Amino acid sequence: MSAIQRILLTLLSLVTLTNAHVVEQIYSSWSETETGWQLEVQFDAGYAIPATRDDPFEPPLTRTWLLAQPPTTWQNLQNEAQAYLQKMVIIQANGRQIDSQISFPDWDHSPPDFPKLINGIAYFRAVITGDQPGRIAIGVGEGDFPKLIVENNSKFLVLDPGQSKDLRQGQRWFIWIKEGYRHVIPEGLDHVLFVIGLFFYRRKFWELFHQSLAFTVAHTFTLALAAAGAIAIPATWSGPLEIGIALSLILIALENLRPERKLKLRLLLVFLLGLLHGLGFAGALANYIDRQQLIASVGSLNLGVELAQITLLMTAWLLTLKWHQKPAYEKVRWAGSILVALAGAFWALTRLLQQLA
Repeated sequence: MSAIQRILLTLLSLVTLTNAHVVEQIYSSWSETETGWQLEVQFDAGYAIPATRDDPFEPPLTRTWLLAQPPTTWQNLQNEAQAYLQKMVIIQANGRQIDSQISFPDWDHSPPDFPKLINGIAYFRAVITGDQPGRIAIGVGEGDFPKLIVENNSKFLVLDPGQSKDLRQGQRWFIWIKEGYRHVIPEGLDHVLFVIGLFFYRRKFWELFHQSLAFTVAHTFTLALAAAGAIAIPATWSGPLEIGIALSLILIALENLRPERKLKLRLLLVFLLGLLHGLGFAGALANYIDRQQLIASVGSLNLGVELAQITLLMTAWLLTLKWHQKPAYEKVRWAGSILVALAGAFWALTRLLQQLA
């Protein structure tokens, strides 16, 4: 198979995938208490409904919705969350798995004191407690579970299913960069296509770098504003934002096909679309943002995003190194741009229909 065919096949395969900007994660905070220890979990209320837990197109539940539910629904959510966490969270003391107690302190208040997060999605706290001394390790059980993020003494652990780590491990800044990178590669397929759309503008190194940088600066700006609370992002914005992000693929791809392409106008377009993407990031990366260290957390997350973008651009650069001046490359550039636009149209239509359903 030729290099041209491999690139086109890769782009075509990406068109068929629609799960984008989805970060499946459960955030928790570890602390020592007078009687032992506790793990406070911010539990997404959507995970407490088995029928819709694995549906990527299910609209997120909002805090307003959660407050409006009757006590019977609240009890069902607690029961399901407790059963889910008992299967998912594995805690070991000195190498032995232990049993622990789970409580739900938000319901100790009237009305319940559910967490208020920047994305407005419905969460409630589940507190896992124990009194075992010695070395404590935490892990995620085998199976189809989300990642578990554990904050401990200003450090983060990110655990995938089947992983277990000592609570003293983890470097916060490294986790931020890693998660920013992973938000694009491999989890952000629409982001990957957007960067490919940037590459098909013109194969000039500094123009590509300036586009990537303009995009990163823009979404850093809006993500920081959202994290600081200067911009409110209701949960109801999630659907329209995802549609807008899909439409951004169409804009960037069709702009590639203009006969006269001016870099200043291109950078302005990329910057404006970056502002939109930053609002989308705010929901996906909400639990990684530390408001006490706003600049460090947002900066590190976006550094990871920028490194992922550079990885994609450099890979495309190397793949086209020997034949980018041949007539065939221009055909690939056009075909690639059209495929990116088709992917954006497909995602936009799919997400719009889901909103209307």
